[in-house]
Amino acid sequence: MKALVIFYSMSGNTKKAAKEIAAITGADTLELYPLQKYPDKGMKKFLWGGKSAVMGDKPVLQPYIFNSEKYDTVIFGSPVWASSFAPPLRTFIDDNRDRLENKRLAAYVCFMGSSGQKALSKLKKFIGAANLEAELELSDKEEKENKIKEFCEKLNKQ
Repeated sequence: MKALVIFYSMSGNTKKAAKEIAAITGADTLELYPLQKYPDKGMKKFLWGGKSAVMGDKPVLQPYIFNSEKYDTVIFGSPVWASSFAPPLRTFIDDNRDRLENKRLAAYVCFMGSSGQKALSKLKKFIGAANLEAELELSDKEEKENKIKEFCEKLNKQ
């Protein structure tokens, strides 16, 4: 299995999880960066990010390289914004929908409050996948190490 973790991270939690998943599974990582950065402090952070997620924005991304032929598994990682996944993933998925066909798909979300399951459901629906190979919700309030290992074990068993 050759996997790629594709993620967007604003505060670093999603990036940290991506690196841990990559270390366990041997996956490569691809961090997405919007051309125009989101505000990352104060109320603007929550208002702008929440509005973007609710409205289904698709921000223009900085150039990236995605060689889909190298990977049989794609793992998406996102913070939860307004009970949804972050807009940079929406852009990536739309831009690469045909190259994601016939891939094993998995996803994880990082959140401070709640709504991890809602965000995963919205991501699955947007991808067009009834099920994912593995799903993971990582709350800031809990121990993450064992949950990440269990998530990776699910991917490696299949």
